[in-house]
Amino acid sequence: MQRQFTADGGIILEEALGYWITRTYLRSRSELYRRFKAHGVSLTPEQWMILVRLWQKEGVTQSALAQTTLRDLPTMSRILTTMERDGLVERKTDPKDSRARLVFLTGRGRKLRQSLVAEARRMVEESLHGISEADVQVTRRTLQRVLQNLGEGE
Repeated sequence: MQRQFTADGGIILEEALGYWITRTYLRSRSELYRRFKAHGVSLTPEQWMILVRLWQKEGVTQSALAQTTLRDLPTMSRILTTMERDGLVERKTDPKDSRARLVFLTGRGRKLRQSLVAEARRMVEESLHGISEADVQVTRRTLQRVLQNLGEGE
């Protein structure tokens, strides 16, 4: 476990797991944005995650959406405002609780599913080229364990 540290207490950044997680995240974020832009859609990865959740289930509260996309409420509100402006989602007052807002896809938001999911699938396939399914599963389990060790879910 000490491979990322030198004998004199220095850090070997290229050996740090966090370094590679960050590089991978930033590169995949940039690539996803670029690919969506090529389809004529200016969509951030955060907006993408919201669309994916809404394709799974519409009519959820903003707070539930924030929780399932790992965002705080003010950030979720800002993202949804942009998505509403761009005609991807609409917010309606919850008939059961007038303080809550439910989020729904618009026709445009639903229509993007086919082309964007296909593009995201291509990107995932390309990024995992030459990596076995077993290695992907080990990586996923390892990262889940790291999160658990850091107190995620407590």
